[in-house]
Amino acid sequence: MSEQVPARDAAEALGEVHRRREQVVRAALVPAWYWWTVAAMTVALGIVVDTHRTAALAVAIPVYVLVVAGLTAQMIFGLRRGARLNERLLGPRAALAIVGFVWLVVGLGLALAFALRAIGWPAPATAACLVVGIGLVWGGPALMRVIRRAALTAGSEPWG
Repeated sequence: MSEQVPARDAAEALGEVHRRREQVVRAALVPAWYWWTVAAMTVALGIVVDTHRTAALAVAIPVYVLVVAGLTAQMIFGLRRGARLNERLLGPRAALAIVGFVWLVVGLGLALAFALRAIGWPAPATAACLVVGIGLVWGGPALMRVIRRAALTAGSEPWG
């Protein structure tokens, strides 16, 4: 017994598959609020570093590390949304792109901070962290759009 599915039903089913796939991809990506939060905390840390106050640094550095590490763990392990990363949609290459982007921005920020300090800039850590923050807020969501587009338009394993 062979039954043909009407074209309209098939189109609706494919549309639903596409919507569900997009939902999964969106859930697996790093949300914009994460980039803004890390950027704000980075700028705050830069301000504290430029105060040269040991007590303030003794509090600010561990708080920064714990909060950023906690948020990052939520993004990696899906604790925030109860969903695990689907490697068929977003695999190791997407993770490497995200980590590489963060390392690039932080590396450039460190180079800028040392250069500003060398020329006697009054608040080199603040200025460099502000540049890093802008890079995270602008570049993070831009990278997520690229990864999202690749995951939705490529085959079954676009970033695998």
